[in-house]
Amino acid sequence: MTSNWWRRAGGAALMVLTVFGILTACQSRLIYFPRSYPPGHLEAWMRHTPGVVIEAETSQGVQRAFLQGNTTRPRNLWLVAGGNATLALEWSDWLAAHGPAEDAWLLVDFPGYGASEGSPNPARIREAFAQVVPAALDVLGWSEREASGRLRFFGHSLGAAACLIAASEHGIQRGVLLSPFTSTMEMARALTGLPLGFIVWHRFDNGARLDELAARGPGAVVVFHGSDDEVIPARMSRALAARQPEIVSLREIPGGRHNTLHYDHAAAIAAALRETGRAPGGG
Repeated sequence: MTSNWWRRAGGAALMVLTVFGILTACQSRLIYFPRSYPPGHLEAWMRHTPGVVIEAETSQGVQRAFLQGNTTRPRNLWLVAGGNATLALEWSDWLAAHGPAEDAWLLVDFPGYGASEGSPNPARIREAFAQVVPAALDVLGWSEREASGRLRFFGHSLGAAACLIAASEHGIQRGVLLSPFTSTMEMARALTGLPLGFIVWHRFDNGARLDELAARGPGAVVVFHGSDDEVIPARMSRALAARQPEIVSLREIPGGRHNTLHYDHAAAIAAALRETGRAPGGG
């Protein structure tokens, strides 16, 4: 009887360890879904926009981002990042239609996505922004001093986490986020129902990044989240807003979904971009 119990316990323990091992080894495949641009897509985008391809060298190889909008005398430069299965240029038409016309937009892919080399993780995403933003400022003819206070961020889902990393890297205090999570550690619990955050090594922590933003000084972050989001629960945005109520303004959309929020509620999001695009005090 005792030996049977030990065999069953040993088998259960082995199964748990196997599951943990698979989750640990396959995290990248569970978080990121990289895709490449089809042949001719970048050339077509440059003709249609017209836009500028920004290139920078990182530890992962060549990182490419895409500058569009008012690239001659912009009011602001927005850093833009999409979700984990999205390419940066898939936001191009939406921004052209709904973004403030006086601003420029830097659409940034994760490493390994689109036309960028390497593979993503939080540190490499930080490095990508650290390299492409100064390259974009050079194209605009801005010094770092001129850019101070004129950088903004706009991110969706995993791209919201990437944008908050960029905000930390470049000291950005104003932006708009769609459907953010609190952290990948808490997302692991939400997806599995188990306290598996300790095995997550792709650690995106939006709460901590918002704490850093608040510590730097005054800021304004408008967050949109659909009440019926089927990927990231709306309670996570509620938690972020409760954590930094002086910084975060939450606009929960009744019936809103994860991947269609910006299409179904474009006017409200466009208004928030105009709102956060203004300088503090309304200038």
